[in-house]
Amino acid sequence: MALEIIVRNSQSGQKIFNFIKRLYQAENNEIHRWIRTGQVRINKKRCKAFDIVQEGDSIRIPPFAQSLQTQISQKETIKKKFPFPIIFENEHILVINKPQGIACQGGTNQKTNIADILKDFYQNADFIPSPAHRIDSQTQGLLFIGKSYQGLRFLTDFFKGDTISISQAPKKYYLAWVYGNISQFIQKNSILCDYLYHNEKKQKEESFQSIAIKNHNELINKFENLPQQISMSNNEKALLALSTLELLEIKENKSLVKIGIYTGRKHQIRVQLARAGFSLVGDKKYTPKKQFKETDQFFLQAFQVILPKNAYTEQTVFKI
Repeated sequence: MALEIIVRNSQSGQKIFNFIKRLYQAENNEIHRWIRTGQVRINKKRCKAFDIVQEGDSIRIPPFAQSLQTQISQKETIKKKFPFPIIFENEHILVINKPQGIACQGGTNQKTNIADILKDFYQNADFIPSPAHRIDSQTQGLLFIGKSYQGLRFLTDFFKGDTISISQAPKKYYLAWVYGNISQFIQKNSILCDYLYHNEKKQKEESFQSIAIKNHNELINKFENLPQQISMSNNEKALLALSTLELLEIKENKSLVKIGIYTGRKHQIRVQLARAGFSLVGDKKYTPKKQFKETDQFFLQAFQVILPKNAYTEQTVFKI
């Protein structure tokens, strides 16, 4: 007998394909076949993969799919202890302090990751929470997780950051220890401006072009003439990366800096500071060999995020 599932509020607003994908361990082509052949229906009507489900909709699932079910029964009390420190939680958003050494998503050589841990811990929930963004496995700190589809969508759009706004201070801040005394550099360069690209041969991110910007006022004056991407000689694109710098402490020829990011490019902080001559302590990938020491401990922490006003949480400032 076919299974009828009623869409809950936390599941509302997503495509029927994604709704099913989050509930069943099935291949994408298999789910598309169920929908295409009419074995999946919304309110007894045939549907397409991109049709949106709403709260209260009745979803028909083919009977043979139940063997692939990932615990969609009614929510049960979860007795396990959550494995990470919780900074904030409500019905839409979960914010954790991600420890160093664990990836957000699965991948090569990643046996354990946050996404799989969430699937296991919330296996009986109406909506399986998912990370809304990624931070490197070696980076610790604030990780935002969507507990409802609506919350996840809001967070994903925020962290995606397609539109760069430099009218105010950055919304995301990190702490990092770097090699050297960076004080004089910051006096002349409190803004880092680079165009970053992926060097396929070296398998790392690099700066294609850097632009000297002394302070925020100068950034505002130059911003209109800064395209979000520029073309390279091989027809590939280099993307604009903007960061702010503030010196907090100097100790044993190392500097503790506060970095604000206007853009979220891959390895942005690590690449920009290395390009400036102040690689992150313990960063084997971007530190010159003559400077790197195996005993140096890597430290990069996402310590503050400011969300815009929204319908999913009254709290907008999150800090470790």
